[in-house]
Amino acid sequence: MDEMNRLAYVADLRMFERLQTRPPAEDGWADAFPYSRGTIRLTPDELREFFEAYIALLNRYKRPDGETPPEARTVLTRLLAFPAPGDDHTEGTTE
Repeated sequence: MDEMNRLAYVADLRMFERLQTRPPAEDGWADAFPYSRGTIRLTPDELREFFEAYIALLNRYKRPDGETPPEARTVLTRLLAFPAPGDDHTEGTTE
């Protein structure tokens, strides 16, 4: 399962890169590729809560085919959230 997820992630990144270097025709989608990279400091429980909020946001925008506007397109999303390597969470502590 881990290998399948890794391969899917690599394929998604390649597709995203292709679209950025060769955007689709000028139909309003050429500049519609949001990207964000950030950091937040969370506990494992807060990370679960963050993920649940993300899923709730995705579900808020889902709609049946019959309610989808003609100009809408399927948009692929990918969320990665993981502890930073080497972050030993000792910042701000005293020995």
